[in-house]
Amino acid sequence: MNLKRLRQALLQPPETLGIMPTYRALRPRFHLHWVDQADSTNQVLAEMMAAGAPSGTALVATTQRLGRGQWGRQWQSPAGGLYLSLGIKPELPADRSHYLTLASAWGVATSLANLSLPVQVKWPNDLVIEGKKLGGVLAETRIDGGMVQDVVIGLGLNGFNPVPPTGISIQQLIQPETAAPALKTLEGLAAIALYGLMQGYLHWQNQGDEAFLDAYQARLANLGQVITLEGEPAEVIGVAPSGNLQVQVAQTHNHSPVVETLEIQPGKVTLGYNA
Repeated sequence: MNLKRLRQALLQPPETLGIMPTYRALRPRFHLHWVDQADSTNQVLAEMMAAGAPSGTALVATTQRLGRGQWGRQWQSPAGGLYLSLGIKPELPADRSHYLTLASAWGVATSLANLSLPVQVKWPNDLVIEGKKLGGVLAETRIDGGMVQDVVIGLGLNGFNPVPPTGISIQQLIQPETAAPALKTLEGLAAIALYGLMQGYLHWQNQGDEAFLDAYQARLANLGQVITLEGEPAEVIGVAPSGNLQVQVAQTHNHSPVVETLEIQPGKVTLGYNA
């Protein structure tokens, strides 16, 4: 990663970074930092934000020693992948903070899809292609007085690094002769990611919760997936305003079939990947 090349990548025409036409006038000011190795870019950036770093501060690491996903799961961080965190100050009620994860994953997935990669979101925070994991988002907030004072949004993206059988990388997906130039370098991927994260946040803010959820569900890989819930099959039908997964379960009451809609909190069910 080279910060000079990253700054140059951020100056590319927005359409070459996968930005939707609505947000192509977007020119946020990013305060860029790079380290060769960090325990976790989210942890380091959270400390920077608490010490007064401005909104738009971004930290990129070549590798992480203690990269984390949702629920404290370890995120493997070999060289060649993109490990990036972005800090913003959204002035948002704490009870709506779950949208930060959804919007971040959707924003990056949309940018990559606009560059001809068939990326979907796997509820609530992963980026997938054909059921294989391309990346993941972890949004961590600092809350005071019932308001989100700042949020650090971490992104791990498989770029040019080795991946397990359930994973997939940008390198495996592109043809160098025909791919968008930004997809061919880590600096380009970082530019796509930074604009994608901001795109997701702004789209949610501009469209409102209901319209944003429609957009999120349109890119949701899990729609129609059948999972097992307390020993019974349940079909995924979408995401509720609470951020929970919505499923339908067919049950029998008084000898009559009844379809019940239930909500499942993040971390309560495993949706799996394809090997």
